[in-house]
Amino acid sequence: MTQEPAPAQPQHLQYRTNAFGVTVVGFSTAYLQSEVEINKVAAELVDLVEKKGLTKLILTFQGVRFVSSSMLAQLVRLHKLLAKAGGKLRICCLSPTMMEVIHTSQLDKLLDVAADETAALHKF
Repeated sequence: MTQEPAPAQPQHLQYRTNAFGVTVVGFSTAYLQSEVEINKVAAELVDLVEKKGLTKLILTFQGVRFVSSSMLAQLVRLHKLLAKAGGKLRICCLSPTMMEVIHTSQLDKLLDVAADETAALHKF
């Protein structure tokens, strides 16, 4: 009898799902700036939604020091993907610099931003 290999865990993300079906996703790197890295992160995020069926996501930026504009574009893409799937995206734990970028780019009008995980969880 052959055994199916265990599904691979994302290499650029860590995630856990709570009893209410909300998945908290963190990043393995503090710098989300190279196109190669961002494309891998984006593919893993899409897999969480499309292959694993996770539709209530909190992205925590705890420990993330820098994100490029390409990563911000991927957040918008993920938001749209989740909305289409009837899900929701919350982001939290942004550094002051990242919060300023989100506000300046007016992404805070599109994305639901919370101060921390607890506040993000309460928005579900």
